[in-house]
Amino acid sequence: MQKGFAKFFSSLLCCMAILTFATIADAQFRAALQGSVTDASGAVVPGANVTLTSNETQRSQQTVTSDDGFYRFSNLAPGNYSLTVEQANFKKQVVENVSVAAENVQGLDVALAAGGVSETVTVTDEAAPLETEDANIRNTLSNEEILRLPQVGRDPYELARLTPGVFGNGARGAGGGAVGLPNSTGPGGSNNSIFQTENQVQISANGQRTSANNFQIDGVSVNSQTFGGGAVITPSQESVKEVSISSSSYSAEDGRNSGAVVKVVSQNGTNDFHGSAFFKYNDPKFNAFNKYPNRAERVENLVRQYGGSFGGPLPFLSFGEGGPTATSGKDKLFFFFAYEGLKTGSSNTYRAFIETAEYRNLVRTLRPNSVTAQVFRTPGLEPRISSLIPTTCSAAGFGADRCREVSGGLDIGSITGTQNVYLPLGGGVGKSDIGGGFDGIADIQQANLSNQNSFRGNQFFTRIDANVTDKDSVAVSTFFTPTLSNGTDTGGRSRPIGDLISDRLSYSVAVIYNRAISTTMFNQARFNYSGFSFNEVESNPLGNFGIPRIEVEGLPFDRIRFGAPQGENTPGIFSEKSVDFNNTFNWVLGNHALKFGAQARLDFNGNSIIGGARPVYSFVGLFNLANDTPIFEGINANPITGAPADAARKYRTNDFAFFVQDDWKVKPNLTLNLGLRYEYFPPINDENNQQSNIILGPNGLVDAKVQVVDQLFKPDRNNFGPQIGFAYSPGLFKDKAVLRGGFGIGYNRIPNVVFINSRGNPPFFSRFGICCGTASTDFGSPFAGGQILYALGSSRSPNSFPANPRLGGGINPATGAPFNGSVEIYGSTEEQPNAQSFRYSLETQYQLPSRLTATIGYQGSQTKNLIRLVNQNFIFAQTNPAFNAVFLPTPDVESKYNALLATLERRFANGFQVQANYRFAKSMDNLSNEGPGFVTNQTYPVDNETEYGPSDFDVRHNLNVFGLWDLPIFRKRNDIIGTIFGGFQISGIVTWHTGFPWTPVIGGQGIRSASGAEFGPFRPTAYSGGNGTSTSNETFLNGNGNFTGSFIPGANCVNTPGGCNTIFRTTLNRNAAGQANFLLNPPGIGRNSFRGPRYFSTDLSVSKRFNLPKGLRLSETTGLDLRANFFNVFNNLNLLPFGFASDSTRINNGDQPNPNFGRATGGLSGRVIELQARFSF
Repeated sequence: MQKGFAKFFSSLLCCMAILTFATIADAQFRAALQGSVTDASGAVVPGANVTLTSNETQRSQQTVTSDDGFYRFSNLAPGNYSLTVEQANFKKQVVENVSVAAENVQGLDVALAAGGVSETVTVTDEAAPLETEDANIRNTLSNEEILRLPQVGRDPYELARLTPGVFGNGARGAGGGAVGLPNSTGPGGSNNSIFQTENQVQISANGQRTSANNFQIDGVSVNSQTFGGGAVITPSQESVKEVSISSSSYSAEDGRNSGAVVKVVSQNGTNDFHGSAFFKYNDPKFNAFNKYPNRAERVENLVRQYGGSFGGPLPFLSFGEGGPTATSGKDKLFFFFAYEGLKTGSSNTYRAFIETAEYRNLVRTLRPNSVTAQVFRTPGLEPRISSLIPTTCSAAGFGADRCREVSGGLDIGSITGTQNVYLPLGGGVGKSDIGGGFDGIADIQQANLSNQNSFRGNQFFTRIDANVTDKDSVAVSTFFTPTLSNGTDTGGRSRPIGDLISDRLSYSVAVIYNRAISTTMFNQARFNYSGFSFNEVESNPLGNFGIPRIEVEGLPFDRIRFGAPQGENTPGIFSEKSVDFNNTFNWVLGNHALKFGAQARLDFNGNSIIGGARPVYSFVGLFNLANDTPIFEGINANPITGAPADAARKYRTNDFAFFVQDDWKVKPNLTLNLGLRYEYFPPINDENNQQSNIILGPNGLVDAKVQVVDQLFKPDRNNFGPQIGFAYSPGLFKDKAVLRGGFGIGYNRIPNVVFINSRGNPPFFSRFGICCGTASTDFGSPFAGGQILYALGSSRSPNSFPANPRLGGGINPATGAPFNGSVEIYGSTEEQPNAQSFRYSLETQYQLPSRLTATIGYQGSQTKNLIRLVNQNFIFAQTNPAFNAVFLPTPDVESKYNALLATLERRFANGFQVQANYRFAKSMDNLSNEGPGFVTNQTYPVDNETEYGPSDFDVRHNLNVFGLWDLPIFRKRNDIIGTIFGGFQISGIVTWHTGFPWTPVIGGQGIRSASGAEFGPFRPTAYSGGNGTSTSNETFLNGNGNFTGSFIPGANCVNTPGGCNTIFRTTLNRNAAGQANFLLNPPGIGRNSFRGPRYFSTDLSVSKRFNLPKGLRLSETTGLDLRANFFNVFNNLNLLPFGFASDSTRINNGDQPNPNFGRATGGLSGRVIELQARFSF
C-alpha cells in the first residue's frame, strides 16, 4: 500500500509539471449547443453575434451566425450557460439557464424581435424535451441522479442499465457479489465497489455482447486491454458531474466497439468553493436472509465507505515579485479534488471435511523424509478450525466398507506400503481406499472453518482547469486507485499458507488542451495514460510458493487441498498500460458543423503467468498422498530444459482511427448527421518475438506445426464504418414531435483474452498435464512412466522448482511440439476479421402535457464475424497426437437483435421526475460470449448452425422505472418546522424482466467427433414436449420445475432404451463398434429452448436533508443529508439463472436422473440496507 501512495504522489507531481509545460493535450468535453437564429416571421438572420457564457467559470465564447442563420458552440462542459444574440435592427436576446448535457449535441433556436439593439429581451430556457439534433439513443444522468439513485458500492456504472436499449438488472449474489449475465466470463462487475481492478459492467446494448461496451472518462478511453467491456477506472460519485450512455450512436467520433458507449464527465472547479464529506456504513445485522427454502443466505460484509470533495478557484502564487503573494484565480484557474475510501471485512464460518492432526503426525513419523512430510512441517499448514462437528460415515458419504466412526472423527484406513510405491486403486486392504485397513485413529473430521477476508481501497481524483488565454484552455484530470486485499482460500480449507495478499494500483491521467482558432474553428487535442499493475509475489513476502498445490481426490466430498491456490495468474504479476492520443478539428462552415479527427491508442501488456511454474498434484486417497505417489501433475515448463519457463511476455496491441463527421442543419427543423470512420486494429504481437502459432498443413492437424510468428493472423484493414442519422421536427406538430432515425456500421476490437493463452505455446513454453501415475496393475504406470516429478521448490518462489528432465526432451522439428508429452495449443486462424455490426433505429418523440415526453421506436442490429473458441480436434477428421487440444478463435458467429423501445419521461419540476423504459426484444446468436471458459462451450461444436438460438442474455420483456421525489411536506419552509419535518426525499429503481433462456444437457456421456475426440455435455437427441412453461418461483422451487413427473421410476438413463425421461431422450445411438458419434446423435432440441425464473427487484433510497442555519452555512446549498438505501427493499426472492451445464440444466448424472434438473439451486441477494450521512456545500 505504501508503494501505491508513493506512486500516487510522484504521478501527481508529474501531472502538475505536464500542466505547466503542456503544449499538446486532451480536450475533455464533447458536448455542443447549436441552433438557428430567425426573425419573427421565421426568416433566418445571418451575421448575428452569438455569445455563450458559462455560469460556473464565466468563460465566454463568441461566434457569428452563417448565411443560413446557423450557429454552433462545440467542446462544451456540461452545466448551465447564458446565451446572448445581437444583431442590428433587432432587440438583444438573452437566454438564461441554458442547460447543456454531457457529451450531447443540443438544439436551441432563437427568434429575435424587431427593435433597437439597446433593448434587451431576457428569457429563461427550459430544458428541451425533444432531441432534435441527432438520432442517438441515449440517456444522460445528472449529478443529482448519480448522488441520489441507489447504486451498490456507490458505483455510477451501475446506472447504465437505465438507458433505453441497454439491458441489465444489477443483480447481486446471495453473498453480495455482482452477478454476470448468463454464461459470461471475465473479471466480473463491481465486487469491490469502485475499486474493482477491471469492472466489466454486466449490460448488453442493442443486442451486443458485454465485451462490446466502451468506457471513457473525460473523453478518453479507460477500457481494459484484456477483457472487452471492462473499465480499469470506476469513478466515485463525488468525482462525477454527468454520465452519458448511448445504446445506438451514429457519430463517427465513437468507435472501438459497437455496444454501449459510456462517457463520464468529471467534476470541475468553479468560481465558488464547493465540496462534500460523507460516511456510509453497511452491517450484516441490517440485512435480510433471502427466502430460498432450507438454505437462506444473507450478505455478510461489514463495509465502511467514506470520502469527500473540495473545489473552487485556485489562487495564483507570486514569489519575489512584489505585491500580494496570492491573487484570486476566479475566471482563470480552478481545481477540484475528491477522495473515496473503503474498508470491508468478513469473518464467517463454513463446514468442510479436513484431515486430522493425527494423520499429519503419522505421515511425519512414518515417512519422515517424504515430500508430503516436509509439506506437513511447513508453518501455516493447519486449517483455521472454529469448532469440530461430530459426524458419521454416512453423512460423509462413505459406505460401511470404507469408514469407521472413532473418537475425534472418522477412521478411513491407515498408511501402508512404502514411500514412492503406489497403492492399487480401489477398495480392500492394501489399496487406495483404506490403505492398510482400519486402525482406530481418525483420519478425517468435519469442522467449522474460519473464512476471513479484508479489503481496503482508496481513490484520489484531482482536476485542474486553466483558462490560459481567451482562446486557450488547459486541464488535467487524474485518478489513482490503490487497493489492498487479503483473502482466505476456502477451497484449501482456510490454511494460513493459502492466504493471498494483493496490493494493486489503477490509474488514469488525462491532459487537455483546447484552442479556439477563430469563431468558426476549434481544435482539441487529447492525451491519456491509464492502466493497472500489481505483483503478488512481492506483496506476499511471507507466502510460500515453493510448496506445490496438493489435492486429494477419490473422496465422497470436495477434495482436500494443501498449499496456496494454483493457477497461471496466482500469484499474479500484471502490468497493463495504455497511451491514447487523439486530435479533433471542428469547423462550422455555413450550416455544416464539421469534425475531422485522428486517434492512436497504444497498449503495453507486461503480464507474467509465473503461477503455472508451480505444480499442482492430485493423489487418489490420503494413503497414496502419504506415499508420495500422485496420479496427476500439472505444470508449465520449458520444453527444452524441463525447468520453469520464462513466463513474462510483452504483448503490444494498437488501435488507429480516422473520422470525419458532418452535422448538417439542412433546415431549422431538419438535421442530418453524416460520418465516416476508419479503424485499424493491428494483430497482437510480442515485443521479444516470443509468440508462436499453429500453422495448419494441407491435411489440417495431421501435418500442422507450431511456428514462431510475428503476428497471429493477417491484418484486417477493411474497417470502414459509414454513419448516417437524421432528426426531423414536422411543422405540423408545432415543435412538439420529432422523428429520428439512423444507420451505422461499427467494428469491435477483439479482446486480448482471446489470444493471450498462446503465450503457453512451445517452443518457449509448454503446459503439461501429466496423467496417469498408478500402480502397474492399474490403467497407468508409476509416475506416468517417470514423467511426474513430485518435489518442493528450493525457495519461496514459484520459479524454484527443479527441472524435470523428462519434460525437457526438446522440440520435435516436424510438429514444433515437445518430444515428450502431448500439449495444449492456443493460436488463431489465418483470417481473423474484426466483428462487423450493422446498427439501425427509428423512433418518434412527442411532447405531452405535464412536462411528459413519450418515445416509441424500433432498434436493431446484425453482427457477423463474432468469435467462438473451438477445439479443432472436434472439427478435423484426423488429429495429431502431439496436440491434446488445439483451441482457435473462429469468427463464424452471427447475431441478430430486434426490439421495440418505449420510454415515458417526466422532467424534473416541482421536486419530481420519473422515467420508465420498456423493451420488447428478441436476440439470437450461435454463442453469446467469446470466452475462454467452460460456460462458453457449445453443445454441438461440429455444426455451428445447430447452435443458432436465443442469446444467453435474451429476455423478451424488460422494464425499469426510476425517479427522484422531493416530498412536498413543508418543502418550502425555512423555519424550525421545515427543518424538522421537511426535506424528505425518495429515490428508487424498479427492475422487472422475464426469464433468461437455458439449454438442457445430457451429463456423464460423450459424443465422438469425426476424429474420435469426445465432446460434451450435449443436448438430448430427441424432445417429445409436454413440459410446462411457467416462470414463477413456485415452479422452479418444486420437484423438477416444469418437468416434474417426467422421470421414469427406476429407469437407467444410459442403458434403458429411450432413456429415463418421458420428455427427453437420454440415451445415445451407437454404431456397430458401440461408439456414439455425432452423425448418429444430432441435437433433438434447439439451444436455449426453455426459459428460467423471472426477476423483480426494487431499490429504494430514503433521505432527510437538513439545511443549516444561515450563520453556519458555507454557501446557499450547505446542508446535511441522512440517507438509508434499501436494495431489494421488499426482500423478493430472485432465483439464480440456469447456467450452462449447471445442476439445474443436467437431465441426468451418469446413469441416474438428476433430482435438481429444472430446479433453481439457489437464490440471489436478500434485502441489503446501508446508512449514509453526507455533508455538502
